[in-house]
Amino acid sequence: MKRWKEVVLGLGMAAMLAVFHIPVHAMEDGAYTVGRTTSYANPETNKTVDGGTNIALGDSMADSIVEDSVLVEQSQGKTYVTLGIGLMSNVNNVRMQIKGNDGNYRNVELTQTGTCERDGDTCNHYRFEVDSAENYISPILFVEPMGRDVQFFIKLDMTSAKKGNGNFVSEMIKTEDEQPVKEESVKKTSKETSKETPKESKKKVPVGEIAVGAAVVLVIGSLVVFVKKRK
Repeated sequence: MKRWKEVVLGLGMAAMLAVFHIPVHAMEDGAYTVGRTTSYANPETNKTVDGGTNIALGDSMADSIVEDSVLVEQSQGKTYVTLGIGLMSNVNNVRMQIKGNDGNYRNVELTQTGTCERDGDTCNHYRFEVDSAENYISPILFVEPMGRDVQFFIKLDMTSAKKGNGNFVSEMIKTEDEQPVKEESVKKTSKETSKETPKESKKKVPVGEIAVGAAVVLVIGSLVVFVKKRK
């Protein structure tokens, strides 16, 4: 009986660890800025895909072209990424491929959401949908001084995610011109709600936390029943 209890306890601990392992990308809907890494060669094959052979030069160019901060937006099960592509005086015909959850790369539609100045040159912001923020992104740019397309790879660092939109335009956050009206409305509504229904001002528990708690209770309950049956 003691051995059975140890086995059940071990299974219970493993189940609880599995429950508490929440994917990095399982965040609440909203806008986040994250870091990124770039690679000229495909990190999964260590080979270039555009015919280039000078990997060191390609790595340096990719790192200098892509803005350090990337915008990631999550909304109703969909994920959008906005990249800043700089050195636009020497670059045109920007395209983007993403790695799908099926393991294959495909072209995606781009929307230019804004522009800024970076390192004395123009940096354009391009927004597109991805299957997962964990998958590789592969920009394709025509570099005029080289006279050809250059393709490289980007990996987002989702562990560095911070709420906010940085210097990007976000579909999840209103522009500054709209904020004063919104803030005034929120304050007014907040006061009225506070007077009428004080209890409703309590902090809402995220759905993800509720799901995790329910799963833990279910695991523990199942273990208790199992142990009783073994007795």
